[in-house]
Amino acid sequence: MTTGEVPQPTKPATVDTASVDRANVDSVRIDAAPLAGREIVAAILWMILADVFLFRAVGFSGPAVFLAAAPILFVALFPNLLARTSARWTIGIMAVVVARLIWLGSAWTLVSGIVLVVAISMIAAGSVPMVLEGIVLASRSLLDGAVRLGQSRLPQQLGGGAGAKVAQRLLSILLPIVAAGVFGAIFLFANPDLLERFSARLMDAIDGLFQWANRFSAWEIPFCIAALLIGIGLMRPALPLIRFGTLKSDSTPPSSQTHSPWFAAFRNTLVTVIVLFAVYLGFEWLTLWRREFPAGFYYAGYAHQGAAWLTVALALATGMLSLIFRGSILADPRLASLKRLTWVWSGANLLLAVAVYNRLLIYVGYNGMTQMRTVGFFGITLVVIGFALVLYKIRRGRNFWWLIRTQLVALVLTIIAYSVFPVDYVTSRYNASRVAQGYLPPSVMIAVKPTNDEGVAPLLDLVDCEDEIIREGVLAILAQRHSGLQYLARQHGGAHWTAYQGSQSWLRNQLAANASKWSEFESHDKRSDAIRRFEEYAMQWY
Repeated sequence: MTTGEVPQPTKPATVDTASVDRANVDSVRIDAAPLAGREIVAAILWMILADVFLFRAVGFSGPAVFLAAAPILFVALFPNLLARTSARWTIGIMAVVVARLIWLGSAWTLVSGIVLVVAISMIAAGSVPMVLEGIVLASRSLLDGAVRLGQSRLPQQLGGGAGAKVAQRLLSILLPIVAAGVFGAIFLFANPDLLERFSARLMDAIDGLFQWANRFSAWEIPFCIAALLIGIGLMRPALPLIRFGTLKSDSTPPSSQTHSPWFAAFRNTLVTVIVLFAVYLGFEWLTLWRREFPAGFYYAGYAHQGAAWLTVALALATGMLSLIFRGSILADPRLASLKRLTWVWSGANLLLAVAVYNRLLIYVGYNGMTQMRTVGFFGITLVVIGFALVLYKIRRGRNFWWLIRTQLVALVLTIIAYSVFPVDYVTSRYNASRVAQGYLPPSVMIAVKPTNDEGVAPLLDLVDCEDEIIREGVLAILAQRHSGLQYLARQHGGAHWTAYQGSQSWLRNQLAANASKWSEFESHDKRSDAIRRFEEYAMQWY
């Protein structure tokens, strides 16, 4: 999604301003032309893809194929779609999401892909992809599809002059197929070996078709109908595309400037928080920046809870600035002095953000990385981005709706980034490397925190660890994971291809190549004892 593009519709659209004065909501009305033949074909393909790769999928690789095919359908319907910068960026992000689903899928990654499909639909409709508008479009797509399908005049077209054109098109496709089939069959009969191989392949295909039909579910028909309607609703939304808020700037012409009754209160507030932040940042530097902590230092309190509270302070500062610079204060001739105070406080807020990063790094440096600490880094980064957007709003005179839109886009992009980020691999790689260097406290996160397939391979760096308890505990963990993967391979050796995960195959090969290193832990009881000793030993650093 992008924030600054001017919409360039890829199909006819007009602006409906009737609701603007009533509800401060703009809308883009899409043309009411009936569905074209290629749009009906695209919707049917969408339904088939949804049935095969979503409804019948048993893993994340199926949805990955569907999400990879969705942009192709939109580009086929709207050839000018790729001329939009936002479309290219969105499809590029979709490629990353698809790759992640095939490698190691998750529910968050799948949701990210669905969000991107809605964004592509908005771009194809000539709208800028924004979060609130996207939620409305997604929630009404089923209704839009039903309305569009009801507007279709396909039966009447087939009964009139358009029917002859449709017949001509069908003949132009079917006749070459029939000719190729007839002559191809003759050539097959002329070559007995080739005929035998082809017959075997044909029987396999027919058998596969019967097996596919045997897996039919009573819920499949309603799912396919819903998928068809949603596909039509996203490709050709029938109702107006709502745009919340106004695009007008908050800037006020100098001729209308008046003194705001809020100026003194806002000025005094900014001066107060500047002084308070300066005092606190000095205290922060004296107490935490030197990294010299006494025995028994409360790391969780300072670096975990403390970082969370400082993040709240940053978020509160963001809200304060966005509320100060709106309304009558923008028409005050003394606005420039208020902005100067804002830049000073902004500098203090950026230093406060650095302090939050420092506290998180203190915690990570003490006993390693975890999933929640990664969430903390993403969270504080999002808050910093939100604060920067507020400063941009103030400097450029953007309105409050612009700020809401861009901050929601930043939130969604951050969630998507987290959903494709290899969290477990990064945390395990960091913790294992610190332990391998001789610093043992991060081993507690290896011992007590669960990890996915891509987070197990970095533990191979510790199979020769000098600490006996850690070494045996890691070997037992690897042996247990290897045994589990072997069991899955035996039980689900013929699993559906949509269950494929690249990370699992990669880990299986990595563990198989090193299996001799943990041969002494083939016994389940011995593995459990080693892991228990490892956990009890490592808990001293929790």
